[in-house]
Amino acid sequence: MEAVLKYFSSSRFIISLCIAIAALVVWLLVRQIIHRFADRITSAGSLSGRRQTYLALFLNIVRGLLVLAALILILQIHGVNVSSLVAGLGIVGAIVGLALQDMLKDMIMGCNILTGEYFAVGDVVKYGALTGEVVQFSLRSTKIRELATNNIVTVSNRNILEITKASNELFLTVPTAYEADPAEIETFLTRLAQEAEGLEGVEKCSMLGLTTLNDYSVDYLLGIVAPPAIHNAVRRRVFGLIRHRFAENGYVIPYPQMDIHTEK
Repeated sequence: MEAVLKYFSSSRFIISLCIAIAALVVWLLVRQIIHRFADRITSAGSLSGRRQTYLALFLNIVRGLLVLAALILILQIHGVNVSSLVAGLGIVGAIVGLALQDMLKDMIMGCNILTGEYFAVGDVVKYGALTGEVVQFSLRSTKIRELATNNIVTVSNRNILEITKASNELFLTVPTAYEADPAEIETFLTRLAQEAEGLEGVEKCSMLGLTTLNDYSVDYLLGIVAPPAIHNAVRRRVFGLIRHRFAENGYVIPYPQMDIHTEK
């Protein structure tokens, strides 16, 4: 007990404690400065998702460097030969590296994602059957908020071999009846596209023209520009507008029908 009390009252413990506190204070100051900087440029509307990703990564690197520097100083104060320790850690590191292969793969792929600009925080991506918004990125994993359910899915970076960054373009097929006059229906759909530009979330909407002659319908294509994260909501709003305008103007939305002839 006396040895423990003696150690806690020694200069080595006091200096080590001061180093740890100093590292913590520096970390808190750096984080506060970065967050204020981020808030300032966010209010100006200039903080992109890629910059958010870089800032988060920078904070993680600074934290790691501060912990490493404080640990080395504390070990030196306690008389530990850091040079010999580093040499010994090299052998231990090789053994640990074999045991932590998956973690190393995650970090390597995380660097590839970052330098290759696969995506950034805020981007909407398609990963397999999952479509969602990237809400957090680190060198080890990526968190994606699924658009359909709002569930947060965490994906290890080593599994992200291929990913699709969603476009802001959305295409909707509008079926019309063969009985409708082509010139009249095209004029009607052009006006409808102009009206759709006033819907929430729609940046631009254009009637792109005839796209398919189906067995029971003549299909036209609408091209919409909207943020990928709200494509589902925009699709519902535009289809709702189409349904109401078709009914108001007496147009029929065709559906499959079958004529059966029987002999008496």
